Amino acid sequence: MSEENSLIEIPRSDWTKLRDLYVHKDTDPQGYLCINNFIKWVEKDPDLKVTFLSLNGNWQNDGTFVLTVDIGTPLKHLYFNTLGDNLDRAIKALECLDSFEKKYTFYGFCSRLKPAVEHIGRKYYTNKDPFIVETIWYSASKEVIDTFAIEAPSGITLLNLALEDAETINEIWPHRAPGSVNFVRSLIKYNVNLGAYDDSGKLVAWCLRLPIGSLGLLQVLESHKRLGLGSLLVKSMAKKISALGDQVVAPVVTQNTASRSMFEKIGFQAIDTTYWAD
Repeated sequence: MSEENSLIEIPRSDWTKLRDLYVHKDTDPQGYLCINNFIKWVEKDPDLKVTFLSLNGNWQNDGTFVLTVDIGTPLKHLYFNTLGDNLDRAIKALECLDSFEKKYTFYGFCSRLKPAVEHIGRKYYTNKDPFIVETIWYSASKEVIDTFAIEAPSGITLLNLALEDAETINEIWPHRAPGSVNFVRSLIKYNVNLGAYDDSGKLVAWCLRLPIGSLGLLQVLESHKRLGLGSLLVKSMAKKISALGDQVVAPVVTQNTASRSMFEKIGFQAIDTTYWAD
């Protein structure tokens, strides 16, 4: 930890001021949507372990912040950003944290912030480099979303997910990990979401909204693929999020060409690359 620098907690009363500094960063995965997400979560549950931190108490000038979130997973989620011309203050802020290997997952950061994470990896990950998952970051305009037609196939009903659906979703989530069911529960509890249910009430497909404001955890059971449920859920969730006045964005794993093709076919455009690292 640097002797000169320290992290000072940003009071909850100032979170909206920090968020509003990022109002023009509405497609940045750790910009306006992310900050607003956690403001909304804490409004719903004031006991959530959400902490905004600033370097030496100074965030008003360049919006530099570090955000840690503990939602019952072994690794805390770590978010950060800066509006500065370079990443120097963001890196100095991150250097005030410790035990990266055992404490944190860098969650959904954009390509602009990648050098800061790589710096932390070289300096603090002693046994290995951070494991990084790369995704393509897509966005859809309101004009495109307004053209989406929503019509579920026969025998399928679209409903908000129930909290008890978390176990089903987590069980076949490709990125599940110890404690990840708690993360899924948080997404169902605090964010807009959507599930597709068959006539017997069985959940057969779903789409959630991630803390960074994007679509996420899109999944269709093998038994119900090739019915168009994936694109149906994406379109329906896009309309839900757009109705809130938010930009609609989505990360898709770079190697997942089928999913990327689906997003592009319905009008999403690739605007960046995003990464997850732990």
